[in-house]
Amino acid sequence: MENFAQRALNEYNTITIRPGGVNAQPFWNANASQFTFAPAFHFPTYPNGCISEFLFTAIDKNGNEHTFRAKKPTADLTPIWSEIPTGLVTLKVEALINGKIMWLVGTRTFFKTSPFPGRENLPKRARSYKDAALLAYKFVFEQEMTQHWLKFGTPDPEFPHNVYPAKTFSSIITGMIAYAKLSPNNADNALKIAKNAADYMISITYGKGSALKGIPPTYLFDGLNEEKVNKIAPAAKNYKDTVMTIYPASAGSAYLNLYNETKEEKYFDAAMDIANYYKDNVLDNGTWYLLTSAETGLPIKNNYCNHLGILKFLTEVKNKTNDSVWENLANNYFIHLKKTCLDQYNWEGQFEDTPVTSNYTNLTHIGASSMVPYLAKNKPEMLEDAKELMRFIEDQFVVWGEFAPWTKASCPDVKSPAGLEQYFCYWPIDGSTSVIINAFLSMYEATNDKLYFEKAAALGDMLTRMQHSDSGAIPTFWTTKANTEDLYNFWINCHIGSAYHLYHLAEITGEI
Repeated sequence: MENFAQRALNEYNTITIRPGGVNAQPFWNANASQFTFAPAFHFPTYPNGCISEFLFTAIDKNGNEHTFRAKKPTADLTPIWSEIPTGLVTLKVEALINGKIMWLVGTRTFFKTSPFPGRENLPKRARSYKDAALLAYKFVFEQEMTQHWLKFGTPDPEFPHNVYPAKTFSSIITGMIAYAKLSPNNADNALKIAKNAADYMISITYGKGSALKGIPPTYLFDGLNEEKVNKIAPAAKNYKDTVMTIYPASAGSAYLNLYNETKEEKYFDAAMDIANYYKDNVLDNGTWYLLTSAETGLPIKNNYCNHLGILKFLTEVKNKTNDSVWENLANNYFIHLKKTCLDQYNWEGQFEDTPVTSNYTNLTHIGASSMVPYLAKNKPEMLEDAKELMRFIEDQFVVWGEFAPWTKASCPDVKSPAGLEQYFCYWPIDGSTSVIINAFLSMYEATNDKLYFEKAAALGDMLTRMQHSDSGAIPTFWTTKANTEDLYNFWINCHIGSAYHLYHLAEITGEI
């Protein structure tokens, strides 16, 4: 039987991910605080070639020193990485002339995370992936906020994340379409919920005369409990009159999904309105401004969209219409994503509840975790890029064991293994965990390398353990209290994503 923990450890000790300064690659990790694989840092060099060597000294959590010498201050830490235990590490780099320490070049403190320990060294799953997925979908269907769609055809004013309609309503549509197929007894009502959510989103879409014609709003406040919204989603009010251009694609995909089930033209037309907005407003570089004014349609910031959901949606439109204009739009957008995100590793976090940022300030795995399946399925010539990108995701956004002290300070009693969301929300999140599961599974399907499957399954096992055994709820934020107390700040879109990826695991394991 293959020892997957040993394989993971061997990689952990010998691999450096996309080191900066090599072939003009940027240093993407200026704001990174944890590493699974040996990092390399951007410490300054000095002119005239007067420095013969640099001394690297890493002080581990026990106070022990690990040293090596290199010709450049940007050398990676592989010479000593296997010696350093998991935990806090302080690195210093000093300049040497003729073997004598002359001055301090720089220091860096970070957390060294554990490698994949092997599933046999982690707790067993609480139930099968199939049962967990069905239980999760059933929970969504039975939620008061979901049943509100069935009874009234409007969003539940007491569910605060209805403040994000394009995101939340789209996930409800997709989730209920999936549940209708899995639960024949509830199929009619589940599909009615999906249609009601879609109809309402169409009703609040920007109409004729608007620069955003055909686009559903990113933020919705009318009819919602303002006190609850401000308590759970306080950032929303800061962006009331803006649209984040990545989210219409989610609505477009949901409309097409619903059209495929119902054959009702209004859903196809709504999807095409969104597609036409993207076509009519694409920039010369193949992408779109991320933030636009809801009043004027003009950009508010210079940040560009990097969300793979747009690529997915445009591809779906092309497949549905067989019109090459959508293929060209998708291809040009991919070229932009490759140049900015993949080549530069600038995986900027783009979320409706966090501010936009400058390069490398708030990295996330979300775009990367969607790029991996796209490359694995559609770009076989880029499979090595997909492998390295998967390591980046694991390095920065997966915790197999102990968490860094700053994570534990902001989110006590965190649970692992888990996927973290973004630097600005460096917490274990069910949705992040499930998206990373999907990325690992796509690599397994592309390479037949079972280590990818084992990592995906280990995270899937954790999803089943975090799931409430009675209700089927999977908490958004993973802490000890999440298993025992009322769900707080529960993002139903994350939960639906978890159900979807658990079902994918069930399919791969033959449970379905």
